[in-house]
Amino acid sequence: MNRLFATLLISGAMVQSALAAPATANAATATTNVAAVVNAPEANPQVVVQKSIDSLTARIVKERKVLLKSPAALSALVDQNITPFVDIPGIARGVMGQYFRQATPEQRDRFVSMFKQSMIRTYANGLAGYNNQKIVVKPYTPGSDMSRAQVDVEVTLESGTLVPVTFQMVRDGAGIWKARNLIVNGLNLGLTFRKRFADVMEQSAGNIDKAITAWSPDAAAVDVVKAKS
Repeated sequence: MNRLFATLLISGAMVQSALAAPATANAATATTNVAAVVNAPEANPQVVVQKSIDSLTARIVKERKVLLKSPAALSALVDQNITPFVDIPGIARGVMGQYFRQATPEQRDRFVSMFKQSMIRTYANGLAGYNNQKIVVKPYTPGSDMSRAQVDVEVTLESGTLVPVTFQMVRDGAGIWKARNLIVNGLNLGLTFRKRFADVMEQSAGNIDKAITAWSPDAAAVDVVKAKS
């Protein structure tokens, strides 16, 4: 797999897997740890992303052999923490674009569910490609809209190439920061996915059910890699 593709997936999984508990901890403990960090007085988007990266990379390094042998363990690592940190419904709505309004509630729910499961698989594959790349979270400057934030990160590949990654985040009603979009090396992942869904809709002759069935985030991510090659 292309190193940029792996970096893209790793970066997306970082914020999703914030402060993942050790493998021996139960899901309730993991949820408690996540909530404690996100709701801590000093917690801001930069703190959330930094602690996410530190915790997740440490766990991958420590459990690398086990994780590489068990795709299910990798998927569980992502699934365990994806819901608290990623605005899956918001991302899925953006991916569907104009077709979201045309879709029935059942079709919307189906796409959200399919989108989540497919992204879990994709991010799990990306985590398997992590190999101690250097990741630096840049200083965060709050904007005028306190419900939105942009956190910039630099990933240094093994070749020495610097890949800029931007987390576009939103604060939900409970005050928890969630990832809404990623910009990797200048390419907007959300817009790339939206274009991919529009292409699938065209290929499906406007049939939303067929487009949902045919949707693949892996193919959309490959589009990103091709664009940067």
